[in-house]
Order: sequence, then structure tokens, then C-alpha cells
Amino acid sequence: MSYLLTLHQDATLTLATTERTVPAQHVQALESALDLAAALQTLTSSARDAAAQAQQAACEQGHRDGFAAGLAQARQEAAGQIAAALQSLAQQHQRQREELRSALVTLATAMVRCMASALAPDQVVTALALQAFEQVVPPQPVRLRLPAELVEPVRAQLATRELPMPVQCLADTELHGLDCVVESQAGALLAGLDTVLASAAQRIETSQRQMAAPEARAA
Repeated sequence: MSYLLTLHQDATLTLATTERTVPAQHVQALESALDLAAALQTLTSSARDAAAQAQQAACEQGHRDGFAAGLAQARQEAAGQIAAALQSLAQQHQRQREELRSALVTLATAMVRCMASALAPDQVVTALALQAFEQVVPPQPVRLRLPAELVEPVRAQLATRELPMPVQCLADTELHGLDCVVESQAGALLAGLDTVLASAAQRIETSQRQMAAPEARAA
């Protein structure tokens, strides 16, 4: 029958002998071995705890770093989306302003045409000619070229006005409708209704663009 004497036993180390007793000369060496085993066990446990803590800390730091990086990226993407949305709104606003400006100019010219249609052609052309005379500087004799059918009616209209210069009315077969041309030594001035309205519309659009330019730069 075999015999086993347990000298030390714990969760990590078991020491046993088949001898019934431990010789006296082996007791000190056995105690030293047991002390060394205990010290190793303590070191092993400490190392295991330190490794676990380091792993946990690294994991938590990784989560924090990942969250911070993700948050920074999300903020950057959000800022880009906001900037793009604002730019799109500014462009849309500018387009709407231009469309509104064009619509207002079209409406204004249409209203003038509507009012002109309610008057006799000679009255409209006479008014256009009087406006053109003001642009002849210095005042000097002029020739007013007109559609043939309007020469006499316009001449009669001008005869009732106090003119700043002598005016000679002439028929021009190339002119029709509400067209007229004022000629002087300075050159020829197109004064027909279509020409005047187109010039006025262009001046309005230019003026509105100049007014809108500082607002666009500020935006």
C-alpha cells in the first residue's frame, strides 16, 4: 500500500511526498521552497492583475479615442453639410431675386405699352420726341424722322408746344408703328417706344444688380 504525505496545497501549488516524515535536514529547504512558491504566486497574481488592468485601460482609452474621433468627424461632416445648405440657399435666393427683378421689369414695360396703346400713336410719338429733344446738348436744330402716316399729326402736336430748338419733321419709309429718330449734328438718337423701353429696362436691371452686389458679398 502506497503512502502520500501532502506538505502544501493551495489553488496553484501542491507539494507531496511518499515519505512518512520529512528529514530534519530537508525542513529548511522545504520551507524556502514554500516561501519561494508563495512569492512567485504573489508575483504571478500581481502580474495577472496588472495585465488585466492594462487591458481594461487600453480598451477604455480605445473607446474614448474612437468616440472622440467619431465625434470630430461627425462635427466636420455636419459643418460641411450646413455650409453647403447655406450656399444652396444663397444661390436659390439670388436666382429668385433675379427672376423677380426680371418679372418686375417685364411688368413695368408691359404697363407702359398698355398705357401707350390707349393713346393715339401721334400723341405717344410726340411725347417720345419731346423726351429725346432734352438729350440734345447743346440745343440745336434737329430733324425728326417719322413713319409717313405720323408726320402731319406729330408736326401739329409739336406746333402747340414750346420747343427748345427748331424741329423739322421728315417721313422715313423704314420706320413703322411708334418708331422715331432724332438727328442732329451730334448724331442720330433712336427714340421709338421699343428702343426707349429696352434702354429703360436695361438701366433698371443694371441699377438693381449694383444694389444687390454688396448684399451678395456680405452674404
